[in-house]
Amino acid sequence: MHLLARRYRGVSIALFLLLLIYQAPARTLVWLAPENLTVSGLTGTIWAGEAARAWVTIDGKPLMLGRLDWQIRPWRLFWGAPVVFSATWGEQKLKTRAGPTATGKWMLRDTQVSVDAQIFRLFFPLYLGGRAAGNFARLEVADSRVVSVWGSALLSDAVWTARGGNLPLGTYHISLDADKAGLGVTGEVTTFEGALVLEGTVMLSPDSYQVALSATGPVARDESFRRAVTMLASPTADGFEVLLQGQL
Repeated sequence: MHLLARRYRGVSIALFLLLLIYQAPARTLVWLAPENLTVSGLTGTIWAGEAARAWVTIDGKPLMLGRLDWQIRPWRLFWGAPVVFSATWGEQKLKTRAGPTATGKWMLRDTQVSVDAQIFRLFFPLYLGGRAAGNFARLEVADSRVVSVWGSALLSDAVWTARGGNLPLGTYHISLDADKAGLGVTGEVTTFEGALVLEGTVMLSPDSYQVALSATGPVARDESFRRAVTMLASPTADGFEVLLQGQL
């Protein structure tokens, strides 16, 4: 009888703990979130909830995510992407499924993102306008860095936001694919339409990047625009070339 009683007591304690975890409030995630993620206005539970506002800090600069919704499916922890979340900030949108891998990385699946191209000013001296959208079947993240990508990105109706007025550039497509050895990502840049024709490649490795683009078309021969990009480009007979490389 005493053995049976101890078993029932153990089962009761286990069920009580599971109930506490199941009903844990969303604010518990504040202790579990990465250091560069800030959230406020939390409601719901850790399994399904919402943050009224969220943002991440990258290189000391805040990047607003907006309203954040999430759902955690623990039964998919070992064979899929147990975390489903979306973020909305005006017309800026992000939706993905995420989960850890056996190598300690995080895998993001079926990621869809749409942002204003002006967001790139936070990281690069590019005075661009337009819309940037991406559809990625898979992204691998390690140490807060994207190390592998399979998918594509589209920069639509791009303009150069100059003091004298916006200069229309065009619409550009980038197909991204990780190499089989897992050492980097290669992107092929093509022009769908526009007055600035870009062709070339973008390469990204865990600790470096390289950009090699050729620019032709009416805008590439415009002297005022060539002066605006003189820090990034070298003139050619038909336009200019962009050859950049550096460490991450």
